Amino acid sequence: MKKMRIALFTVTVLISINTFSQKRFITIDSTKIRINTIGIENRKESQPVIVFESGHGTPMGHWDRILKGTSELAPLVTYDRPGIGESEPDNEMPTIKNVSDKLIRILKFLDIKPPYVLVGHSLGGLYVRGFAVYYPDMLAGLVIIDPADFTEDKISRRVYYEEVGMSKEWVDKMMQAIYYGPPNLKAPKSVQEERQILRELRESEFKVIKQSPLPKNIPVHIVTGGRFDMPERMRSKEFDDEAVFRIKMRNRVARWTDVIQSVDKGMLFYSGDAGHFVHYDDPELVISSIRIVLQDYELMKKENEK
Repeated sequence: MKKMRIALFTVTVLISINTFSQKRFITIDSTKIRINTIGIENRKESQPVIVFESGHGTPMGHWDRILKGTSELAPLVTYDRPGIGESEPDNEMPTIKNVSDKLIRILKFLDIKPPYVLVGHSLGGLYVRGFAVYYPDMLAGLVIIDPADFTEDKISRRVYYEEVGMSKEWVDKMMQAIYYGPPNLKAPKSVQEERQILRELRESEFKVIKQSPLPKNIPVHIVTGGRFDMPERMRSKEFDDEAVFRIKMRNRVARWTDVIQSVDKGMLFYSGDAGHFVHYDDPELVISSIRIVLQDYELMKKENEK
């Protein structure tokens, strides 16, 4: 009897895992893309679907800590961009427009119609903000987690180092090394391409983003972490890295406040307990943000229907 109970328990666990997560490959434009869907088959009519966009060179497994809690709120999709994680590379540069178009083709293949709540981390935060440039009518909301900072310009990048007393000449060299240095040739080609696109966007001061205001009829959240967690071995001997980090966060939070105040339902969340991977360090905060976005979207939809 005990062996049978153990066997039944094992089968139940396996069924539960398989039901919870449906990881598989699909083929888009002759490229195999690794995806994971949860709860799509139970989607209610016009219910938003949550779509996750990972950071630079980051596979979709980095979202695992928030998937169960998020799946209790709405159906969801995670995926690996071409050449990242387990997805095959393609022949397209990962520009904002190309990444947005590829995501739409993935969702169409899966027969997942809008609206979507896009959740993006780091470079993925930049990508989901860019999606709003081209396809705002498909959105139910945005959750932007510690993004590649699309509010920066060439002057603001210098301020972080000038405030800790570094000379103009030193800052010139620092900017060249950090933002325009040579590619890491040991990295996979797709990872190098993402870095190149980010470099080009920084060089243009994110013109494509700044020229296109956020849609006012959707909730937009920015979630960021305030914990300085740079390893000791990576810290500079020339300046105080933590001081630079604090200055950077102070300036970014001020600019990000302007971003979320540009829409009717904008919120900014700051976790002192989280580093750059907020969804890993403080998963409940990100889940709460997604919950509020879904609630506010429904409220705004009802108000618009009156």
